[in-house]
Amino acid sequence: MVRDLLGVTNVPNAPTGNPSSLLVADFEGSMTDIAWNSYLVAAESIAAEVMAGANKSKFIACDPAAAGCLESTIRDFGRKAFRRPVTDEEVQRYMRFNALEPKGTPAEVAEAILFAMLASPSFITVPELTDDTENGAIKLSSHEVATRLAFLLWGSIPDDALNTAADAGQLTTREQILAQAERMVQDRTKTAPIVALFHRAYADIRQGSHWGTVEHDTTKFPDYSPDIVAPMLAEIDAFFEEVAFEGGSFKDIFLSNVAYVNKDTAPIYGLNAADYGADLTRVELDPNERPGFLTRVGFLSSYSSFGATSPILRGAFVANRLLGLTLKPTPGADQTPRPPGPFSTEREAIEALTSPAGCVDCHSKLVNPPGFVLERFDSVGKVQTKDPLGGDINATDDVYFSDTNTKTITTPLEMMTELGAGAIAKRHYAEQWVSWARRRVPNTNDACTVNELSDKLSSDGYTIINLLTDLTQADSFRLRTVLGD
Repeated sequence: MVRDLLGVTNVPNAPTGNPSSLLVADFEGSMTDIAWNSYLVAAESIAAEVMAGANKSKFIACDPAAAGCLESTIRDFGRKAFRRPVTDEEVQRYMRFNALEPKGTPAEVAEAILFAMLASPSFITVPELTDDTENGAIKLSSHEVATRLAFLLWGSIPDDALNTAADAGQLTTREQILAQAERMVQDRTKTAPIVALFHRAYADIRQGSHWGTVEHDTTKFPDYSPDIVAPMLAEIDAFFEEVAFEGGSFKDIFLSNVAYVNKDTAPIYGLNAADYGADLTRVELDPNERPGFLTRVGFLSSYSSFGATSPILRGAFVANRLLGLTLKPTPGADQTPRPPGPFSTEREAIEALTSPAGCVDCHSKLVNPPGFVLERFDSVGKVQTKDPLGGDINATDDVYFSDTNTKTITTPLEMMTELGAGAIAKRHYAEQWVSWARRRVPNTNDACTVNELSDKLSSDGYTIINLLTDLTQADSFRLRTVLGD
């Protein structure tokens, strides 16, 4: 929002240079004294930076000493910052800075106004104050719908076209809302970061997760170095963006053969490092060997251990993150020592480890099988036919996809095809989109929207971008309810 409003991407005294670094990390919930102070410090720094720099005209385009300049600035900038017209009462409230004693210079007054606007609840929160009703629910105003559209699709403020539609009251019907949504998603530069943010949540790519945190034994895996971590994570963002914006559907998440490699990751994909530089380059891999994001280095390397693969981690990811089964490990299970060998494959070791009663039912049916299919890739994500322990890779198992669909799978391609076509995986994906877009946990009130989107995912030609715009068509997007006591 600060970037799009004021052109500010860094603040001189911020811990890491950007405005958000002044705020409490991942701040959500009720305001605290510490969080509020962080907002004030950020607002003060940004206001000073804008008034002293090249972006001043984005806030004030006239001489602050000229008659009417401050009032017009409050109205014009406030309209964008607050995502609605500023009231006369608000204008007078901000104009009081011009009457304070000791009196500041016109530039100082303008800076104080900008600081106050950036610290206003109308800027840093999303008030929805309309009380018009429709069928017992509160119907959002066109300005409030415009804000929801901009935050959902761009993570930022409405643009001029959206503001014009809101001012004209032209965001009251599903058709009007959909027309704006379909226009907005055409701006890939603004929508792509939102697509990336969702898929990071969907794949659990976050600080503290497995992604990018696992080191590997370079004596066993000489193609690995810490230098692959940044490009392999960047590749995942680029992969999901490619699928979404090149007309991809849900199944393409699991079947696309597009990859993004550089000199560090290319050898793991069996490519010549000398053909690539430090930047990511788009390539197309063997679609039979490398379908979908689960066969990319980022996932395979992250869901492994230091010196071996981890069928349990990989399989649990499929069960939990992709099928939504929410399996919970037995307390202390990760401390269970491996049974004595000898074993000729990692699969044999894991089968022995998970064979005791209390483990075997869940592991043998839900967790281990998809992990065993992915044993065709070693600890860092390179194709393997021989296990480092010496035995031949056995990647065949009966993989659970739903209560009525357990299939014998022999290759990653077969498993990805089933995941991409599976009803449970589709519904979970739709549910995660609705939950992420509404900023609330899955619940029965959203179930109808989830079911409708899940059904659409099965339609030929229904893309991820179609799903994103269809999120705006639910009643809950333009209406809100307040639960009784």
